Amino acid sequence: MRRSPPILMLAALLAAVTPDRVAAQTTPQDTQDPGAAPRVRFSDAQRHTIYQSVSRTRKNHAAPTGFRVSVGATLPAGVDIAPMPDTLVTLMPEAALFSVAMIETQVVLVEPASRRVALVITSQE
Repeated sequence: MRRSPPILMLAALLAAVTPDRVAAQTTPQDTQDPGAAPRVRFSDAQRHTIYQSVSRTRKNHAAPTGFRVSVGATLPAGVDIAPMPDTLVTLMPEAALFSVAMIETQVVLVEPASRRVALVITSQE
């Protein structure tokens, strides 16, 4: 019995992988449609207060592979979100509409039902 040279096996493998199969395996995780994200307007002072409160109480997570934190992106299911802290809701009732997460040292406000990112706050704000 004669073995096929490695180059023929590689060629056969490449021929078996069609573009359709490759496309089916790659699904974008950060679907961006800023128009679908809830509109959020907080003053600089409010944004600073939200960042300070959430960054002290929430664990900082690494961004999931292939996900980029941005307004309008859909947060992957593996990222935990928590309700907005009560103290912030007392100060800013409009904040009650959102859940929060901490990803890559960024505070992320999320619309809980759709998991759409509504606002990203960094430490520089």
